Amino acid sequence: MIIDFFFSNDMSSVTWILFVAFVILLDIFTIIHILANKYDEPASAILWIFIVLDVPILGVLLYLILGINRIKTTGLKVDKASNNMHKAKLGTEGAFLSYLSGVMSFNYKPSEPGYMTMLDKLLPRTFPTSGNSISLLEDGTSAYPMMLQAIEKAEKNINLQSFIINDDEVGNKIFDALQKKSKQDGVKVKVLFDRLGSSHAYSRHFFKKWSRGNKNFELKAFSKFNLFAPYRIQLRNHRKLLICDGRVAFIGGINISAENDATLKTKYIHDLHCKLEGPAVGELQFSFLKDWSFVSKADPEILLEQENYFVTPEHMGESIIRAIPSGPGQAYEASKKLFMSAVSMAKKSLWIITPYFVPDKSFIEGLCMAAARNVDIRIIIPQNNNHWYVRYAARSIYNTLIYSNIRVFEKKGMFSHAKAAIIDGEWAIMGSSNCDMRSFRLNYELDFTVEGGDFVYLLHQQFLKELESSQEITYSDRMKRRWHEELVENFCSLFTPIL
Repeated sequence: MIIDFFFSNDMSSVTWILFVAFVILLDIFTIIHILANKYDEPASAILWIFIVLDVPILGVLLYLILGINRIKTTGLKVDKASNNMHKAKLGTEGAFLSYLSGVMSFNYKPSEPGYMTMLDKLLPRTFPTSGNSISLLEDGTSAYPMMLQAIEKAEKNINLQSFIINDDEVGNKIFDALQKKSKQDGVKVKVLFDRLGSSHAYSRHFFKKWSRGNKNFELKAFSKFNLFAPYRIQLRNHRKLLICDGRVAFIGGINISAENDATLKTKYIHDLHCKLEGPAVGELQFSFLKDWSFVSKADPEILLEQENYFVTPEHMGESIIRAIPSGPGQAYEASKKLFMSAVSMAKKSLWIITPYFVPDKSFIEGLCMAAARNVDIRIIIPQNNNHWYVRYAARSIYNTLIYSNIRVFEKKGMFSHAKAAIIDGEWAIMGSSNCDMRSFRLNYELDFTVEGGDFVYLLHQQFLKELESSQEITYSDRMKRRWHEELVENFCSLFTPIL
């Protein structure tokens, strides 16, 4: 009877047996791959094994697309390119040597052990420099005009890097300015974009349109993505950076998109960005060139010696800045080490604003331990998130945070993509990293720490502004949840290891 049921749709017994055998072998090989590559991520491994066993064919496809992160393979290639750049850095001549000689006079030495000493040990290829000027920019409304102004003033080279570059009013305006500089003034322009993040513009041949027939305008995708290699979706280059003539840099969370400009969109994305001048620009430039060397296979010595990307550092302000690139093969989990340092070193306060808050258990436990030391911890998360499942996954953590006397705020209104942290009112973190597993472990991120000058005070004022438009989540609010909301939160929390 059972056999007749299975073969009632003209499927022969041999075909059915071969199909079942194929599915079983596929699941076995997938589980072996999971165990071989995720032994250091037990929660993620168990989740993926459960998915593969529960929905065999679909589970394998999902794992192929979302589960394989290529940390060990792609990371090794990036590591090789990065090491070649650092070797060239030690033996170089020309402009970069002049920069290195000059930057030593701006090298900051802490007067007493603190977070700088910890970062020296955790991130040995990074170092703080003094003499920097840094300005805080709110939204693309403020950032884009200043970026365009810097592009117009460029005389030698412009390097642009962004996770998202859109084929819209902002994207076309910036690329039009880049093209004009490269054609009329012979300025060499290099653009790095993420193939997935900028997929809409890529599919519309946006990048070919602007660089076609122009030797001074080069564009490269950091990690190419196609249907035949879906696992490449995981390691994304999430950095946002613009550098003009090695003198001025723009860095933060803002992508190249009209969605960030309040003058173009009624419901725009709120974000924060920075303009930076001084010795630290050279470290940001070096980070860009490491990425460029990896994707273009360019000779590191030529990049460092002959392209005039570096200038002799000048004293531009009072801020002390440390640039921190993070990602497999460069500085693995540097973002996590940076934020964990903030948690462990905070004595009085730790305020964080982030669009996505789905960190691992160790980070949450660190926050709770800091709160137990009477550290004033406040976390601002958008009430309206562009990824509903991340919103509910973050809310599943609220009870743990609130029970530990950590204050949680949801920013009302438009989606907030802002990301920053202030520690003890004395130093700050900004850049591209979110407080989530992807930024901590998978993405290529670019952050920086800053102390000195008036920037931390201005960022503190910005935090107060963010808090004014936010609603604090209390214990009583959590008790008012409907049963289905709690169910969705708990369900989404299961996927925290892979979000």
